[in-house]
Amino acid sequence: MSARTLTMLAALLCATGLARAEPAGKAIFDHYCVQCHGDSKEATGTTQLARTRGADKALLERRTDLNAAYVGHVVRHGLRTMPPFAPADLTDEKLKALTDYLLAPRS
Repeated sequence: MSARTLTMLAALLCATGLARAEPAGKAIFDHYCVQCHGDSKEATGTTQLARTRGADKALLERRTDLNAAYVGHVVRHGLRTMPPFAPADLTDEKLKALTDYLLAPRS
């Protein structure tokens, strides 16, 4: 298939809703969290979690031990050098989408 055909097919799938959409929580994570909790050397939150919790708990997107109450508390109140996010900065609706994303099973 040509690149043009693939592009047209992708556009058609998106337009008909058949393409898998990125979860809203992923977009929120990428906007608010990935700078500190992403998979890069500059991600200070990931570095801090690796140091204090262990390498297996460093990347938030790969963790399976989180719960909604803990995520919500840390986001709203901060933890160590992580600042708190007020509802004016990160709405309750966005926090729920973020939490749902972080708690969703990964394949």
